[in-house]
Amino acid sequence: MEASYKKIEEIESPRDVKDIPQRDIPAFCESLRGFLVEKTLQNGGHLASNLGVVELTVALHRVFSTPEDTLIFDVGHQSYVHKILTGRAKGFDRLRREGGVSGFPSRSESVHDAFGTGHSSTSLSAALGFAEAKREQGDESYTVAVVGDGAFTGGMIHEAINNCRKDLRLVIVLNDNDMSISRNIGLLPRYFARIRVSRKYNGTKRKTKAILSKLPLLGRPLAALFAGIKNLIKRRVYVHNYFEELGFTYLGPVDGHDEAQVEKCLREARARKNTVILHCITKKGKGYAPAEENPVAFHGVSDKPASHSFHSVAGETLLSLAEKDEALCAVTAAMEEGTGLAEFAVRYPHRFYDVGIAEEHAVTFSAGLAAAGKKPYFAVYSTFLQRAYDNVLHDVALQGLPVRFLIDRAGFAKADGPTHHGIFDVAFLSHVPHIKLWEPSCYGVLREMLAASLREASPLAIRYPNAAEDEEIVRAFYPEGDFSRFGVRSLDTEGAAVVLISYGREASLALRVKRRLDEKIPCGMLLLECLKPYDRTAEAVLAALQGAKDGAPVYFLEEGIREGGAAMLLGDAMRRIKGKEGESHPYEIIAPSDSFQVPSTSSRELAEEIYRRL
Repeated sequence: MEASYKKIEEIESPRDVKDIPQRDIPAFCESLRGFLVEKTLQNGGHLASNLGVVELTVALHRVFSTPEDTLIFDVGHQSYVHKILTGRAKGFDRLRREGGVSGFPSRSESVHDAFGTGHSSTSLSAALGFAEAKREQGDESYTVAVVGDGAFTGGMIHEAINNCRKDLRLVIVLNDNDMSISRNIGLLPRYFARIRVSRKYNGTKRKTKAILSKLPLLGRPLAALFAGIKNLIKRRVYVHNYFEELGFTYLGPVDGHDEAQVEKCLREARARKNTVILHCITKKGKGYAPAEENPVAFHGVSDKPASHSFHSVAGETLLSLAEKDEALCAVTAAMEEGTGLAEFAVRYPHRFYDVGIAEEHAVTFSAGLAAAGKKPYFAVYSTFLQRAYDNVLHDVALQGLPVRFLIDRAGFAKADGPTHHGIFDVAFLSHVPHIKLWEPSCYGVLREMLAASLREASPLAIRYPNAAEDEEIVRAFYPEGDFSRFGVRSLDTEGAAVVLISYGREASLALRVKRRLDEKIPCGMLLLECLKPYDRTAEAVLAALQGAKDGAPVYFLEEGIREGGAAMLLGDAMRRIKGKEGESHPYEIIAPSDSFQVPSTSSRELAEEIYRRL
């Protein structure tokens, strides 16, 4: 029999999904999995998490009607099926690329994406906002939040639950796959595990209730009596259900890969017309054997995997340093593999702390370790450190505690997009007193910085991109291989008619611009590896500029925001120092980001622009 559903690329809206006969849903779900594997392996993206929610997402769109009903995915990296079912399958040929679909929900991309997400534990707060607004407006549509169990290791989820009314048309789907990116850590995942093993108990409860309800006359009273006895026994024998104890209606656990059962439970949740928790058990990577066997490796698939990167070098270096210093310890927020700390966790389990998706807690926890005499290194993605700004300021910097921040994924995240851009940490950390800010240009410098960081008595941040080192930078600035003299490195500034200043990944662009300018005029370049304190860096920069021609303009290339960024603050420091001497110096910022958009200017265009200005 020919399947009665459209091809994946022909799906125009969730209405097409509602029209599929129930008998064809399993085959349709398998076709979705095949599409996901093909497109994600081809273009890169989040694979395992999306394979795990195929049946769940299909059921959601068969029961609810977006955009009238509001559907919000926590983190949003598992929203690919949702995007396909809302008519965006053709955009997967350029997944996470210009002209294709984003890897996360985006309000500007579709009316079916009610709320943009990209960070964990935010969905329920947003969903609660929608649900409360609908209640006030008399809107009887539903709001659904799909929340992974890993998100419950983050505090925002619990803050939102604490503010949930029980009379909202709000459905909270707990997608329980026992994973975030790394395996879930802590007491809450263990709690969910205890609920999972009670699935047999819940099945027996439903069957007993159904049988008793069908008995004439005495059926309903007996069911009520048994329910009362059951609740009494459950409180004595079984672990209390967290959600029921808070007064919410709790359904499940249900097999999240049995679409018919999930759909049935969702219809029951919808019929309740109040706040309902639906607990679904899913398997990350479901249906694709490599992803099932290794969901961490297939969480994010890269089209160009790097065998070596800054974070792998950081992890290796911390291992060697930990052998010599027992006070050294490592902290991460559910990013053990992503930050290169997997081997550290194996070798030094008593000095490794994965606190779950709780960056605020991680920073203050690290501050406590430092105050107790330990040497903590908190490895965190730049975009996630933003969530702990107050803790950096109040708990670390105010007390001058020597917490070492290893800021991974610094710079633009072209594939993941705006939610993951690491372009703000330089600006906000630059305003924090007592903290130093370094950025290595290559692996050798990173190793030297980490060794030097052990001797630091104040807060320190070392930031680096999700990339391999640029060998051209190494050859140009460290031809002799002595990486211990990091700081401000100079190249061809003697007699230069123009000087470029840069740091981090943008230094590669600056070097290409320099070489183009060299074809017309002598161009010098300064590579910054120590940004803050800015006064000290400005003194080194001004010393290096003395060999340039009088009045030679200085241009700064930066992969970060303009306002409050390193270029602006360094320029201010240079002007203040020169002002004391009664002089000034031409200085201009070019190629910084003023928004969430990735600049598309090429080295040739920048070189031509600078030459025109001269």
